[in-house]
Amino acid sequence: MSLYAQYITLDPAYAELDGDPSELVEVHITLQNTGETQAMNWIRMVNDIPDFWSSSVCDYNLCYGPNTDEPTDYFESVGGTSGTVYVRFDARNYYDGEYHPVPGCGTVEIMYYSVLDSANYNALGVFHARLGVAEEDCETVLISPSLDNSFSVYPNPAINSLNVVASFSAHISKVEIVNIVGMSVQEITWNTSSGKMTFDITELPQGIYFVRLINDKNAAVYTEKISVTQ
Repeated sequence: MSLYAQYITLDPAYAELDGDPSELVEVHITLQNTGETQAMNWIRMVNDIPDFWSSSVCDYNLCYGPNTDEPTDYFESVGGTSGTVYVRFDARNYYDGEYHPVPGCGTVEIMYYSVLDSANYNALGVFHARLGVAEEDCETVLISPSLDNSFSVYPNPAINSLNVVASFSAHISKVEIVNIVGMSVQEITWNTSSGKMTFDITELPQGIYFVRLINDKNAAVYTEKISVTQ
């Protein structure tokens, strides 16, 4: 695995929010770009929230609806500057003209990355909301997750590097890259605490491959086909 300079940072990149389920709860995140100006995108990879909750994301351009996992347009991050993005949790459960708050716990994971240089410009944010329940109750609160894009492999097609992101609940132990005839050509131990790793694939010949994520029980939990170009 190669190490890359990371020019995009989030502050906070991890947060636990306590709040009242009768109120909209949001985290304000400073996105800083210490490199060059980039066209940025984001993807909501995990939306693990109770029934009757919603979550939404705001970037520099727009606040998107609860069901939006990717923006409809890129937003520009000017080199050497920072701006504010938001993740919102809404447990108010509005219907019949009134709110019906639902206490519980939820998690949202967001990846922000450059459209043209995702290896050097990317950052993962993990945000937990605990609304109207005690911390010890979060393990027992019934969660009916909508796991939108729990895993992400990008860019595709890939040239020199490949980013792989997996939610913490997947318990990934390793990543395998398999060629078109089923032969493993690269195997990497999953040793990240951020939920994301970047792999050097410059030695892979041009062609079609499959990226397999293996959990701690040695079971393949996710596979994605990618194209490698040179």
